[in-house]
Amino acid sequence: MINLNLVLTEPEMLKKQLARKGYDVSKLDALADLLQQKKGKQQALDDLRAKRNAWKKDQSIPVEDKRQLRDDIAADEAALAELEAQIRELHLDIPNLPDEDAPEGKDASENVVCRECEDYYKSAVESFRPHWEVGSDLDILDTELASKVSGSMFAMYKGAGAQLLRALVSYALSLHSGKYLEIIPPHMVSSKTLTFTGHLPKFAEEQYKCQSDDLWLIPTAEVPLTGAFAETTFEQGQLPQYRCGYTVCFRREAGSAGKDTRGLQRVHEFHKVELVKVVEPQNCRAELDDLLADCLRIIQDLKLQWRILDLCTGDMGDKYGRCYDIEVWAPGAQRWLEVSSVGHFSDYQARRAKICYKDENGKKQVAYTLNGSGMATPRVVAAILETYQQPDGTVVVPEVLRPFMGCDVIKPRG
Repeated sequence: MINLNLVLTEPEMLKKQLARKGYDVSKLDALADLLQQKKGKQQALDDLRAKRNAWKKDQSIPVEDKRQLRDDIAADEAALAELEAQIRELHLDIPNLPDEDAPEGKDASENVVCRECEDYYKSAVESFRPHWEVGSDLDILDTELASKVSGSMFAMYKGAGAQLLRALVSYALSLHSGKYLEIIPPHMVSSKTLTFTGHLPKFAEEQYKCQSDDLWLIPTAEVPLTGAFAETTFEQGQLPQYRCGYTVCFRREAGSAGKDTRGLQRVHEFHKVELVKVVEPQNCRAELDDLLADCLRIIQDLKLQWRILDLCTGDMGDKYGRCYDIEVWAPGAQRWLEVSSVGHFSDYQARRAKICYKDENGKKQVAYTLNGSGMATPRVVAAILETYQQPDGTVVVPEVLRPFMGCDVIKPRG
């Protein structure tokens, strides 16, 4: 969440920046009015409580007056609680402020391609087939069998397909675990933890919730990794903190209607390695560049064709201050597939989660958080099957994965 003081102290700046994200800035006027009401109600309540304290030792005050004062205090406390609930609802709905130099735009069509690769694997195949055909013919990827047990938008990896997925995760962890502390966190979290990262309350429809408990299946390891820092104050010199988490992730993909969901392009369940940082604000830009390089490295090592998008203000999402997408080209599906989002959230998550640090003067300050996908397996698997397919139907294994796969080529099972 943003600094609530800005609603009253810098309303015009706030409106200008939030309008860049398409936010209805009239809500800020309503919020400012509620904050003023709260201020007045708090003062009235403080006055009543002071009167109650003064009356405690005064035996001359009629019992009826004391009873009325008690009722007045209770009424004002209830009114104040209602105001605070309304303020919190509006506060949680406010997006993060975008960076000043983030590209302007209303939707994905206005994202900016800021980097493209030139060195990538080039197959001798003349006509590229989509990965769902390649995987099916090799009998290593089966979406029909997955649909039989779970419904649509699931995948079952078999034989070399399962080994390929495992190899990607193992390689990503081996690449990142020297720099980031490796964590395997819980795959279920509380509503409170999802609220910390900005996934609740606004995006509840995109999450899977357990009916009998206050637990949700995680959409990304970002949630438990960031939540683990909640209500922590780091001493001077303890930042930055780097974490690397491998989990299965679950997403309802409620907005997938009309989109291409064949194969591994869009699934409800997938394996992912996530990178999370907690840093001091002045180091955010350098840490973001470093994180982007870390997330890009594995795609470069796999020699997939890639590009980086600098997301415009209308497409970067509520919680981001700046966001980059790494995409890989799928020559069979003939489309770019997003395989990593890398961004910073400034103090948006840390303010919700109370993640702080002490500056050089010993004063408590709100930290900044960042995260990026170190390896999102489904679309990377898809891009490998399409990019590395051969004229004879086999798939060459990327060189960096061969020690984890134990083979150079994926051939038909049996």
